[in-house]
Amino acid sequence: MKRNILFVILSLPIFCFACTSHDFDKKKFENVDHSAHAVRDSVKAGANLQQFRGLLQKLSAEISVLKDRVKSEKERELLKDYSNLLAIYRDGFTLWKYKTEFTRYGFVPKSLIYVGQDVEPIVEKYRLKTESHIFKPTKQSWKSIPENSIHIIWMNADSQLKIINNILNY
Repeated sequence: MKRNILFVILSLPIFCFACTSHDFDKKKFENVDHSAHAVRDSVKAGANLQQFRGLLQKLSAEISVLKDRVKSEKERELLKDYSNLLAIYRDGFTLWKYKTEFTRYGFVPKSLIYVGQDVEPIVEKYRLKTESHIFKPTKQSWKSIPENSIHIIWMNADSQLKIINNILNY
């Protein structure tokens, strides 16, 4: 009798953990997960800016669809993780866009990204090192970050996707 009670007492936390660890429907997240991996794969494959924008829009749409479908706290947390991943990818997109657009004007060297008002919050968020410059013809000051700052964003996205994969595969 004592052994049975002891067995029940020791088994109860394991049983409770098993019940709470799988209180979400993985199938709900298949489309958003596929979209997230497509975005990551496009970065690794060297997609162009327009292709990347399209994949970001698809990921955003998949997240929006899930907002009304998640039920449990664990599903809400996982959806939040995907939303955080989308935000990271959007930050990378913004840096990429600034790099592409401002190198056309000739005053921003190819190895730098102009820090405009859209980039300033990203610089603060990721604590990217800036460099100050003076545009000689107008004596206007401007700031830049190294072009490899985009890689810092991609590494953050990869880390966030690993967190998501660990949750889905647990």
